[in-house]
Amino acid sequence: MDVTNDVHSNSVLRDLNEQRGRAELTDVVLEVEGRSFPCHRAVLASCSPYFRTMFTSGYAEAKQERISIQDVSGVAMATILDYAYTGRLQTEPDQVQAVMSAARLLQVDFVGRKAAEYMKDHLDVSNCVDVLMYADMLADCGLVEATKKYVASRFDQVTLHPSFVQLPLNHLQSLLDRDDLMTNSEDNVVQAALRWVDFNQEEHLQHLSTLCKSLRQSLISTILRAEIENKLVSTDSKIVYSDNTTKRLGQVRTELQVFIREGFSDSEHFSDAECSAPCYDPSTGRLYAMNMPENLNSVTKSVTVTTDDELYLAGDITETGMKEGQKKFYQYNHLLNTWEPRCEMITPRASCGLVYLKGYIYAIGGDDTKETAERYNPSCDEWTSIPPLPHPISSKFCAVTLNDSIYVISNFEGCYSFSTTENKWSKIADMLYPTEHPQAVTYQGCIYCIECNGKCGDSSCVEMYNPTTDEWKMTGKYFYFFDTATLMTYAKTMYLLTIHSGDDPEFDTDRDGGCTTLNICQYEPKTDSWRSLKETQPVPPLARWLNTACRTKCLTVRMIPMCLGDPKAYEMDYCCVGGYSDDSFPENSDSDDPSDQEDSDEDNSVEDGQSETDDGDI
Repeated sequence: MDVTNDVHSNSVLRDLNEQRGRAELTDVVLEVEGRSFPCHRAVLASCSPYFRTMFTSGYAEAKQERISIQDVSGVAMATILDYAYTGRLQTEPDQVQAVMSAARLLQVDFVGRKAAEYMKDHLDVSNCVDVLMYADMLADCGLVEATKKYVASRFDQVTLHPSFVQLPLNHLQSLLDRDDLMTNSEDNVVQAALRWVDFNQEEHLQHLSTLCKSLRQSLISTILRAEIENKLVSTDSKIVYSDNTTKRLGQVRTELQVFIREGFSDSEHFSDAECSAPCYDPSTGRLYAMNMPENLNSVTKSVTVTTDDELYLAGDITETGMKEGQKKFYQYNHLLNTWEPRCEMITPRASCGLVYLKGYIYAIGGDDTKETAERYNPSCDEWTSIPPLPHPISSKFCAVTLNDSIYVISNFEGCYSFSTTENKWSKIADMLYPTEHPQAVTYQGCIYCIECNGKCGDSSCVEMYNPTTDEWKMTGKYFYFFDTATLMTYAKTMYLLTIHSGDDPEFDTDRDGGCTTLNICQYEPKTDSWRSLKETQPVPPLARWLNTACRTKCLTVRMIPMCLGDPKAYEMDYCCVGGYSDDSFPENSDSDDPSDQEDSDEDNSVEDGQSETDDGDI
């Protein structure tokens, strides 16, 4: 007979833990910070080489019934003992460092490793410097390097935090030497060094000449060079700058178009692409991929971008057994291509209107009452409530900003504006033809809106709202049909993207045997008309990918292509449309050579019923 009892090991541990709770058959008591922990020597020795050596050697503790443990907190010891008896590691965030220190001393490798991983995953601007110094004290090289990379990824923000000036000279200099600093200018690097010096001039001023070796002279303004020279007059130190002329990574961003899907209509065909968002460089035709949070509920997510290219996302992480509903809020890390948790919203929201305006992020609607709103302050990572909407709105709405106001456009529930200067909502004119799934952009002082989901079968048009006259009007001449549509602005121009699925074999064929075409039109303000583009390609030919979303938002963001992911998730769609072949698909997204791609206008087809000699209207 050869059988295994799968529950035996868990049963034994559970029984031993119950014995520990009753101090039954225990043979040693650990004394830590005035607390007593009855234990079994065999259990301690089985998971800790520290205790195994103690109990099996000639040390006096091997025979003692009570053993005092130094340099370990009572809370940390309780955590490690719970792990030893249950296999489960559970602790409060503010105790992670103490638990890691105890695990290192007691040689409980799993606990120490998981504590380090937790700190890596929960780095933020407020704690990264402290974690760096702590990791250095423990000589944890992996955690040190991970933390330095995080500091580099948030350099401009970290240098303003009070803990930055506490950095030891060696770590400060190693940071200033890095090429991957996410800083807008070399002057910011200089100012960070000067801030560190000014915090404690008596001790730090003598090191300024050393720090200058990490500062890139050709990129520093004359004003700051003069300030450095003035500070070093009294030290008689010779100024030697770095002759490195390479710009820091944050200074060489590339303007890309980022496409975010909000709500899926056919997502099963693109499961590999759901965890990323395509980023497109119209100047080179190259495609990249921005990672999205894992297990993100795409139907509920909303994304916005600030004027300094910071991306924020409100979305629900769908997990088995968990109730869906946004409080979740994230900020994108350009260097690491990851999303970092920020302060949760006050109210759970699904498909809220997320917009940026003059230093603040606003989350509108999407709550149970469908009328509350709140505002996020990035400088202090805090949400505060703002006045609710005058009338509840459904989840099918969009929000845009113009001047000092936020505009909310809902389907059949009216349109509203929120004045950030007056802190109040006002009713504005309703659309001429209310849309069920509105998508809008602002362009040249007006708001343009379209029904983005044409699969309901109704024809649609682009409407323009003039805030000065409080009036809506139709742009162009015609109503038209499509499956999905997206309005976007790029390089001071507005475009209309329409997707049409049909049976024309000349165009891209999807897996169901049909064909999907992407049509692009450019708005002509002088004639108030739309012109079909035939030779330019301002968007990636991702017809099928764009067609799987109920609504697609296009954001123009300065990104770092070399830090983005592999675009292979979109390869099938990208290679089959617009003349791109499998051979020309850019396998290495880090390459800057666009010569391996071919220009084509095959997918700039004219919509059904539109002549190529049309006067430019849809």
